[in-house]
Amino acid sequence: MGAWRSPIFMVDRITDFRPGENGTITVMKHVSFNDPYINGHFPDNPIMPGVMIAEIFGQASEYLSLLNDYCLAHYKACDSELKKFDDISQSLHTQEGKERVLAERHRIVGFLAAQDLKFKHVVVPGDTIEVTSQLSMSDSHGFYHYNVNARVGRHIASQGKIINFRVERARAENRGAVIN
Repeated sequence: MGAWRSPIFMVDRITDFRPGENGTITVMKHVSFNDPYINGHFPDNPIMPGVMIAEIFGQASEYLSLLNDYCLAHYKACDSELKKFDDISQSLHTQEGKERVLAERHRIVGFLAAQDLKFKHVVVPGDTIEVTSQLSMSDSHGFYHYNVNARVGRHIASQGKIINFRVERARAENRGAVIN
């Protein structure tokens, strides 16, 4: 559903989503010894690089906004709200849902723009990271601010704020941005 490809695909599954202005998303990422960034990062002491945890935050937050956009597009097309995670999942599995989410994904371009994170616990291969992201605000310039946290079991691995830049593809192209 997202725009990422291996080896930077950092969300294994979405476990919860609540749409809306203050919506939240929870995603899971299992850290494996086979992940390419593990082998090159402290080879004698393999740990998950903090920048990759930040990437999980960025992708989870973009999924949150993409699914919020999807729910709004669904409402405009069908005049019915999607409020429960199961209803959204069922809707995404219809042909109309697949077309709608692809259209939304193509409509927006974005990237992780800034981060203010605190790291509190080391993540190692074999751990499963549970990430929660909540949209705290967005502005008219396309910056979306999220409160994020990552847990491994009961331990907080990292928490803080990230900012994703999101803009309509047509607007970015009109401004001369290079978009693939």
